[in-house]
Amino acid sequence: MKAPCAVLLSRTTITRAARAANPSESAALQLALPLHKGSGMKRRRPISRTIPDHASRCIEDARLEAYGVLGEIARGGMSTIYLGEDRATGERVAIKALDAFYVGHSDLVHRLLGEHELAKRARHPGLIDIRCAEQTLDGVPYLVMEYLDGESLRALGDRRALSRSAILAIAAQVARAVAALHAAGIVHCDIKPDNVFVVGDASSAAPLAKVIDYGVARSTSDPPLADSAIAGTPAFMAPEQWYGAPVTASDVYALGCMLYELLVGRPVFSGSLPQMMTAHCEHLPARPLVSCPELPPELDRLIMRMLAKEPGMRPSMTDVDAELSRLLPADRSEDLQATG
Repeated sequence: MKAPCAVLLSRTTITRAARAANPSESAALQLALPLHKGSGMKRRRPISRTIPDHASRCIEDARLEAYGVLGEIARGGMSTIYLGEDRATGERVAIKALDAFYVGHSDLVHRLLGEHELAKRARHPGLIDIRCAEQTLDGVPYLVMEYLDGESLRALGDRRALSRSAILAIAAQVARAVAALHAAGIVHCDIKPDNVFVVGDASSAAPLAKVIDYGVARSTSDPPLADSAIAGTPAFMAPEQWYGAPVTASDVYALGCMLYELLVGRPVFSGSLPQMMTAHCEHLPARPLVSCPELPPELDRLIMRMLAKEPGMRPSMTDVDAELSRLLPADRSEDLQATG
């Protein structure tokens, strides 16, 4: 399954496409300005792209003052993640660099460097640690992050490699970590399986989950986005996010979409971009119990509350954490407390 990308979109463009009902236009919109592929930190073969080859090689050729570049880990829409090493300590790190092809776009440079500023405001074991933000001598911006050994929740979900209790344990950790972001006045805006990284053995009693990628995150004090800059991943976007006004409850909605997809085996809504916008804003989802009658009714009700159209009708992330932890078997719940 192809991982969904975060996108920057225009409401005007989406509306125009919906009115035209042109499948080819809708398909093109789904690829508009991809920001991150959300791939896990595992070495894999490079993805072919249309940007010049030199753009992806610049960071490897550049000498970073404090870090050595050992090789490429993964590529996103506009950035590449490298395996790095601290020259002084030998510690392995992950280096996320904006592709040189985009260095001339000041808004993209600001967005990447801004991830570090947001990360400094919220510290939690379930949030990826972004150590610093720097630029190469050629002006390529990059972030130095902790290196994670494991797999993305997307990869694990696609393989159906997780039990229901493991999914709930991971989702509870995500809720707890994102609650720390919310307490610091930050909305993640892109909670999805691709942006949850499971460290170590996912089948262990208490798999450790980390929330990654603040590429489209924003402060709760920021004004609504302009018409030309709706940001997020369409399959996980709350109604208010489609209108450029994400709030903390938007992350709750996205986590509800993530839980739904992992437990039911399909997204809450699918289709073309205009169809997804209409569905997320206007349509009620089918209850998870319809497809999975074995689910506890309490879990079904929680997910439906998380997917409420009105932000004020959704539970807080702290409440979601408490509800999910209560639904876990006693042994998993005790282990989960130790990871928070």
